[in-house]
Amino acid sequence: QAMGIKPRTEKKLAGYSSWYNRYQNITEDTIREDLTGCRSLLCSGDLFQIDDGWEPKVGDWLETDAQKFPYGLKGMVEEIHAAGFQAGLWLAPFVCEKDSALFRQHPDWLLKVDGAPWCCGSNWSSFYALDIDNPAVLDYLRRVFDRVLNDWGFDLVKLDFLYGAAPFGNARESRAARMYRAMELLRSWCGQKTILGCGVPVMPAFGLVDYCRVSCDVSLDWDDVWYMRLFHRERVSTKQAINNTLFRRQLNGRAYGSDPDVFFLREENCKLTAEQKRTLATVNALLGNVFLTSDMPSRYTEAQRAEYRRLRDIFEHAEQVKVKTEEGTVCIQYLLYGRPQKLLCSPF
Repeated sequence: QAMGIKPRTEKKLAGYSSWYNRYQNITEDTIREDLTGCRSLLCSGDLFQIDDGWEPKVGDWLETDAQKFPYGLKGMVEEIHAAGFQAGLWLAPFVCEKDSALFRQHPDWLLKVDGAPWCCGSNWSSFYALDIDNPAVLDYLRRVFDRVLNDWGFDLVKLDFLYGAAPFGNARESRAARMYRAMELLRSWCGQKTILGCGVPVMPAFGLVDYCRVSCDVSLDWDDVWYMRLFHRERVSTKQAINNTLFRRQLNGRAYGSDPDVFFLREENCKLTAEQKRTLATVNALLGNVFLTSDMPSRYTEAQRAEYRRLRDIFEHAEQVKVKTEEGTVCIQYLLYGRPQKLLCSPF
């Protein structure tokens, strides 16, 4: 607010994401299974978000994968709405993968350096930046958002790998200015629909997205396998995600609603200890405005459902949250229904 920037919304957002359990292995049947499970767990108005895996290839956003979603996503959105939830969809609008039809058919749409397409990373079949100075790229993305938001009817888009729009600046425009221009384009295309920004520098998203990821991806274990720590500055790590959420907590409710990434309650397909899961979920509940699980709610035990209700209560009703550090230990103090509470953790 001191910079004249106000968050687009003060609403907290709870719900479900498909990514951290099923990853790209989603189908109409598995999404419907999780939707059924969420009916008895989530509240009316919560988010049910379909993540990566619905599209034929990254960059090909106008159709769904014919094997996984043979009837498209419009009917799935109708089912999500009928269950009382907001419908969310993942896209990475500013990049495409090497195996995509877009990469093959429109090489002139790619951002080039010394005549060669700019490779952003090795995800999928390796992926490349699109050139936001090309009018054909902007026209394509305008059509993509019209289809996703208006034809299919999604309420929220989780927009990922957004840094691909601005890997560098040039003589006319700094990298930061280019990134901010890309974010303004997204806002114009999405209108009043909700944007959850992801994979974007935190400052160019100020006031333009409704919610924004402030952490790296969480991991199914505490700090990923040892050799990954040698390669990536920002990598998949639950430990580092908690650190990011702690150190960027001041952005929440000021620049946008902060998304600290998901939490887990499940036992299967997760190597976090009970204490680590509780720490992650509680930090998320206290320091973010987005509170998503990525479990299969249909498999929750009654004890897990009770834990979800307890955490959801903290997310919705905790007040006067304060963070202190003492000799490497973090102490988060808060009030819950007027009663003092605290969480001690040592994620450093």
